[in-house]
Amino acid sequence: MGFGHVLSIATAASVTIGSAAAAQATAVRPAGACGPVMFVVPGYQDGGAFKLLDRNFSPGGADPVRIPYPNSVTDVNLYSDVDAGVANLRTALYNLYVTSGCDLSTKVYIVGFSLGALVAGTVLETEPPGRNIQGVLFSDGRRQPGESNWPGDPGGLIGYLNVPGPGGTGDRPLDGFKYPTLSLCNGPNSAGGADLICFGGNNLDSYRTSHPYYSFDVATELNIHGEGPYPYNLRNRVIP
Repeated sequence: MGFGHVLSIATAASVTIGSAAAAQATAVRPAGACGPVMFVVPGYQDGGAFKLLDRNFSPGGADPVRIPYPNSVTDVNLYSDVDAGVANLRTALYNLYVTSGCDLSTKVYIVGFSLGALVAGTVLETEPPGRNIQGVLFSDGRRQPGESNWPGDPGGLIGYLNVPGPGGTGDRPLDGFKYPTLSLCNGPNSAGGADLICFGGNNLDSYRTSHPYYSFDVATELNIHGEGPYPYNLRNRVIP
């Protein structure tokens, strides 16, 4: 089976996983590892998608595959938007491992930016263990406040809200990720100042200044900061 066919199946994220699919899971036997794939969950209004979906910036020659979810200007319910993205990303993983028969050693990168980081991070917290997955989050609103390279790191915006944010309540637990995850956030020395989405605060003043200015070069960021394993499955970096 060619990997192009694998990707065409993996991207069919709207497929419903019902009892028939569950029965298929017991019948299909993995044929072996497939080429590396990078599932990309862009941000609000497809923020970061242009570069994240460019194979020239993906690690290890991974084929980038966009995970669709409601993120247009008319989509205003962040809870349901994130839930839809989580469901579609889980379906893409199911299709990769089960429908396409790629075994669990297949290298998978799960990458999300901003709203998409809430989607990707939730799956990285909940996907069953035993797979060859590396996560990369740009501007995660649930970013942990500690264990980073920045003294007094305040963590993400959602931890400062009076109500639960999309993707879960408060900051992610330090040891919450099931898979190695590199979490990147623009700090006070970045162009435009700190990105308050992932660096605390209780407003969105930095949304148009620091928030859009990430490299979105996944290969280079992983070369700089390293792939996992990491302590607590987390490498929490403030840049620069």
